[in-house]
Amino acid sequence: MAITEQELHPAGPGAWKTVGGPLLTITAIALIEILVLTGFRIPNPPAVLLLVVAFAAFHGGMRSGLVSAVIAWAFFAYHFSIPGRPFEYAGENFARVMMWAITTPAMAVMIGFLRRRSERIHDLASRNLTLENQIAQRKRAEEEVRLLQTMMMAVAEAEDLYSALEMVLRKVCESTGWLVGQAWMPGETGRLECVPAWHAGAAGLESFRKTSLDMTFAPGVELPGRAWTLKKPVWVRDISREGNFPRAGVILQSGLKAGLAVPAMAENEVIAVLEFFVREPRDEDEHFVGIVSSIGTQLGSMIRRKRAEEALRRSENQLRAIIDTEPECVKIVDADGTLLQMNAAGLAMIEAGRPEQVIGKSIFNLLLPEYREPFRTHVENVLRGKKAEMEFEIVGLKGAHRWLEMHSVAMPSDRGGPPVMLSITRDVTEHRQTEKRLKQLAHFDSLTDLPNSVQFIERLEQAIADADRHERLVGVVFLDLDRFKYINDSLGHEKGDKLLREVAIRLGGVVRRGDTVARLSGDEFALVLADMRHVDDAIHVAQKILDVFRQSFRVDGHELFVTASMGITLYPFDDRGAQELLRNADVAMYRAKEYGKNNYQFYVAEMTAKATERLALENDLRSALARGELSLHYQPIADCRSGRIVGMEALLRWKHPARGMISPALFIPLAEETGFIIPIGEWVLRTACEQCRQWQKQGFPSLYVAVNLSSRQFHQKDLPASVYRILHDTGLSPGSLGLEITEGLVMQQAEASVSTLRELKAMDIRISIDDFGTGYSSLSYLKRFPINILKIDQSFVRDIPGDADDAAIAGTIITMAHSLGLRVVAEGVETVEQLNFMRQHGCDAMQGYYLSKPLPADQFEEFIKNGTSLAIN
Repeated sequence: MAITEQELHPAGPGAWKTVGGPLLTITAIALIEILVLTGFRIPNPPAVLLLVVAFAAFHGGMRSGLVSAVIAWAFFAYHFSIPGRPFEYAGENFARVMMWAITTPAMAVMIGFLRRRSERIHDLASRNLTLENQIAQRKRAEEEVRLLQTMMMAVAEAEDLYSALEMVLRKVCESTGWLVGQAWMPGETGRLECVPAWHAGAAGLESFRKTSLDMTFAPGVELPGRAWTLKKPVWVRDISREGNFPRAGVILQSGLKAGLAVPAMAENEVIAVLEFFVREPRDEDEHFVGIVSSIGTQLGSMIRRKRAEEALRRSENQLRAIIDTEPECVKIVDADGTLLQMNAAGLAMIEAGRPEQVIGKSIFNLLLPEYREPFRTHVENVLRGKKAEMEFEIVGLKGAHRWLEMHSVAMPSDRGGPPVMLSITRDVTEHRQTEKRLKQLAHFDSLTDLPNSVQFIERLEQAIADADRHERLVGVVFLDLDRFKYINDSLGHEKGDKLLREVAIRLGGVVRRGDTVARLSGDEFALVLADMRHVDDAIHVAQKILDVFRQSFRVDGHELFVTASMGITLYPFDDRGAQELLRNADVAMYRAKEYGKNNYQFYVAEMTAKATERLALENDLRSALARGELSLHYQPIADCRSGRIVGMEALLRWKHPARGMISPALFIPLAEETGFIIPIGEWVLRTACEQCRQWQKQGFPSLYVAVNLSSRQFHQKDLPASVYRILHDTGLSPGSLGLEITEGLVMQQAEASVSTLRELKAMDIRISIDDFGTGYSSLSYLKRFPINILKIDQSFVRDIPGDADDAAIAGTIITMAHSLGLRVVAEGVETVEQLNFMRQHGCDAMQGYYLSKPLPADQFEEFIKNGTSLAIN
């Protein structure tokens, strides 16, 4: 067990100093007495005791000296007293004893005082020295702290890592007197690489710097490598005495001697190595090493933080670059709707030229009023932690309306406050417009902007539902423009489309509020007459439509007269389904067509059966040509004077396999309407030409064949080319072909007709105007037409000679035609009286049942081979 100083000296070290002096004095007296008894003579015993008292006072202090002085005086008093008579003195001994009684304590007091003064002086000196050391250490510590603070502040304020390192190197060199400082950092190759940061306090170190930049060090190699491996400072007093120092040559050449490398640490990882050099050898300075080590420790953390800051800054810059180049709007909005941040795309989206125009301001200012409250709810939901999206409409700073689609999430505020809303917003205006256009296309006609068939059915169904609730009627009108295809073919589709738009405008002007006008297709329109109280409401609208069509349409300088045929059906009388009602109105419209067009007809149930029959007929007609059901009959044409057969008219016939012969009055208009007339007409022309050429070869070279052209055929742009091709293929000469067209067909497109007729006439083809007198002929145009023959319609021939009017008309036509240099053919001559009338008035030729009915090819061939001719009276 250890014994303490307190246990060894219970009274303490001060008590021993007080008692030690008297004990020493007593011991000295005892020694003197012993020596005297043994006969040893001491020259001056009082002087010895005085020395002992002085020692006691000096060593033990004033108290020890006084006690020793009293003991010594007592001994003196006893020693110099009369023998046997203690403390009695003889002679001068008394004076001597008394002097000692005064001088001995006085000496002890003086020596003790001097000792105490000396102790105090020593103590003060010791304290001064300690204080000076403490002040020096404090100053040094303060300097170190200031140096560290200065460098840390410099590092913190530096723009990048290398700037921070360069600042540290410069501060260390300037404050410590080292000449050169540079930094090394671990590279991707696993070796130390010298970084751009360095400081040189003198010129002439460029070679050293270049060599350092060109070199890399493995762990343990050279000054930086040793510090990297050892993870502690490495001091080299004199590089010239060092081995394994690759840069020794250039270092010595640069005049450098001593070097120090200090690792900058962070969590036991070497982040960088700082190295310093001076021109003279220098012993290791532990204090300097400690300062630089502290700097290295702080610097390691600072470098790591700086790297993290730089990485964060790079990441932020990259993110900012991505956001700024992002084509969509990226914005941050707080809970109040204040716009905190917005990228360039967003600024452009809201027509802002500068961020200051909108940043810090409420985004609600940009929203249309109806979207402000939904937007506020959207923000609240997002800030509660929900992901949300919405579409809304804004008005940009320059007034442009845009539709935006926004996807939002909550994110922490960079100011440490409540969370904010981050939104990615894209402009969906074009998408909305496309949707609107698609919806428009899906429900509205692109040409007239009227509802299409889909929208028509929807509105009709809605009108039916409303009628059921209010016990009202609904009228459905199916309207078709009469002879629109002739205008379309002659003037072109562009003008036809313009006409349709004008028709749509007029129809929209005559219907009632709540009614619907729709375009179904082509020149077909349909109307929903909703909420009707009486059937007369439908009649009233239909009559208004007919009235507005009496006025001409102006289209690109052309004055066009167009009429309309309408079919009307009523809900709930005729049917209850929308599609069925539309079908009924369509059927009634065809009845209006059959009744001469330009009128309206109400649907009756019997019409459905006729419509069904017509549809079946149309379907059969599609394949009649391919199945060989079509054929040509030929009606002979005879010269009125000579009676000789000069030609024949080719007439189309259809023999249905189930229904037998179908009247041309039924299927030809159907073929014309459906467009089947084009292939059928070409077949008729080719067949007639082939047959005529065949009969010419059989000995009837003067025969010619007349073929009727339909409206669609005549208005084909390639009609002359098609006719020429057929003539070439069949070998028939153009003079042996006659083409018959109606005056109404020619007059509809007079200018175009003149051009086509001239091309055909230039080929030496005979041109006939069929059914002359039944249309609205213009004599001025008739004069211009390059035609050869006028054919008097059988309606004027049928009642001759009994009907004076018909006789006058027929005679006038013959006279007029001859005055224009035209030949005349009378159609439908059935009696000898009619024949004689024609002969008397100079008619050139005739055809009709009086001579022969239309005959199949084999019978007509037999007819002409038998030499049959018209009788001459």
